[in-house]
Amino acid sequence: MIVAEDVTFSYRVQPGNVAPTLRGLSLEIGESESVAVIGPNGSGKSTLARCLNGLIVPQSGRVLVDGLDTAEPSNTWQVHQRTGMIFQNPDNQLVSTTVEREVAFGLENLGLPSREIHRRVAWALDRFHLAKYRHYPPHKLSGGEKQRVAIASVVAMRPRYLICDEPTSSLDPGDRRDILGLLLSIVDEYRLSVVFITQSPEEAVRMDRIAMVVDGAVAAEGPPEEVFRDTERLAAHGLEAPLSERLSDALRARGLPVPAGTVHPESLVQWLSGRMPRPPSRLPGTMPSADARSEIVEKPVDPPAGAIPATPPIIEFDRVCHTYSPGTSLAISALRDVTTRVYPGECVALTGPNGSGKSTMIQHMNRLLKADSGTVRVEGGDVTSKETDLRKLRQKVGLVFQFPEAQLFEETVFDDVAFGPRQTGTEDSEIQDLVNRALERARLDPARFSHRHPLSLSGGEKRRAAIAGILVMEPSVLALDEPTSGLDPQSVRQVEAIFKTCKDGGATLFLITHDMDLVSRLADRVMVMENGGIASDTTPERLFAREAAVDASAQGQADLSGRQERPGLPGLCNLLTAVHAAGIPVDPGCFNLEEAADMIRASLGRGNDHSNPGGEETC
Repeated sequence: MIVAEDVTFSYRVQPGNVAPTLRGLSLEIGESESVAVIGPNGSGKSTLARCLNGLIVPQSGRVLVDGLDTAEPSNTWQVHQRTGMIFQNPDNQLVSTTVEREVAFGLENLGLPSREIHRRVAWALDRFHLAKYRHYPPHKLSGGEKQRVAIASVVAMRPRYLICDEPTSSLDPGDRRDILGLLLSIVDEYRLSVVFITQSPEEAVRMDRIAMVVDGAVAAEGPPEEVFRDTERLAAHGLEAPLSERLSDALRARGLPVPAGTVHPESLVQWLSGRMPRPPSRLPGTMPSADARSEIVEKPVDPPAGAIPATPPIIEFDRVCHTYSPGTSLAISALRDVTTRVYPGECVALTGPNGSGKSTMIQHMNRLLKADSGTVRVEGGDVTSKETDLRKLRQKVGLVFQFPEAQLFEETVFDDVAFGPRQTGTEDSEIQDLVNRALERARLDPARFSHRHPLSLSGGEKRRAAIAGILVMEPSVLALDEPTSGLDPQSVRQVEAIFKTCKDGGATLFLITHDMDLVSRLADRVMVMENGGIASDTTPERLFAREAAVDASAQGQADLSGRQERPGLPGLCNLLTAVHAAGIPVDPGCFNLEEAADMIRASLGRGNDHSNPGGEETC
């Protein structure tokens, strides 16, 4: 058992200035128990994780791991043996030169026999689908592949407790499902306990218990049905209930007596199917026919919707190829004949499996990477030309990396945002106003944040500070790599508002994201990448209609091989696909919750005209 008793911890952000993070927090983790920890960015979740495995020693209170006080130096080795830590950013824990050596590193430190090390390494590489990367350098893998290596390395050591700090936040939908399912199966198989920090309520409901941390203390604790029932309390702290509970709330508002605590999609679908007296015939237009489904399987098109714009493209890729480590045994083809055009003011979402070439593609736009062959043009100019002014190019094309701390390096937020203008020779007298305007556009009050050290900010604040450092340069193209990864719902809304403002101002946006809900709200166009190429280039509506049709046709089939290679659906489309499969005539391609609730209410109303099972009030 892990016991945290009245734990307090503060970070020193400036001389004489401390930032309290944990304030008298108490929590228990039982044997073979899974506990989800949720809460807004900056609430102390990651600090709690580090306290639970002894990386941080509380300034007051104590943490006991199987009775061992983490503050006692003589207990350090045993505490770390018992508690395995998986970080949000895998780069924080990858140290070896090959994947195989990385997985073996912890096992060697445990002093295991050579035969046992080889057995566990082989097991981990197989279970986490890493065998083909056995001799590959971890730092050259994609973000999702790195996370697989980090998780495999920890799980191979078979700790009693797994402390997971948002381990799936950088993964594509298929990998996310696979890794979470694999983690939970291993937890069950080896009777481990797991502390799973997450911003996803759909992940949290799969745990035995939920602890909601707010302002450094546990604000609520209990089973998922209990914690997520109070949607007003969640909203007050910038959090959301699972989608099935939010849809249930919308249905209750329309007079349907949906039971309380429907936090699991299966529960809601089962209740809804029980309201239908008999399977209705399909409503016209609710699901494409087989012929229609085949018609919306797209090849890359340019542009994907409507006539070609009158304005010339702002970004052009013409048969672009790029290979990492060319001419070696580690060579990997990241881009293969990529050809596309993007027009001013478009918001383009790049999605697809981890390692499909998305990050590589956007780094060609401001020549952080150079194409092996083919041409990349920005505003008509070839970026590989010797005449290209890279400083001006990188003013036009701003890039925000997946982990914002990778590009925050100055002593204060003000200096970090001011770095770009200073490098381009902007007068000191103008910099103050430029930085203040950029911070305000990024929803950061200059009076509160200018003097702060960037690394003292919460995850959402870091993301917005990094964005401010790009916005201050007034780029015409803004490329963002997983801009909402690891953010709480309120921070997602804040970042999304920034993007909308930029788009309204005429900027062209590239969003690398696995968040299909964000795609449904922002994108004009979606490029699905696979194996270094653009497999599909279409609108969100057509993409989601196709995906919903595939999911619907796969209902009840045991073989879903290859599904992880697909881009996935917004959460609401996934839920509506299950509702449709249960015999309720709804459009699975809908991604507006209020419209979905209206569809379900109308469908159940038609069904109850014929029958009223259970004697309940007719809807």
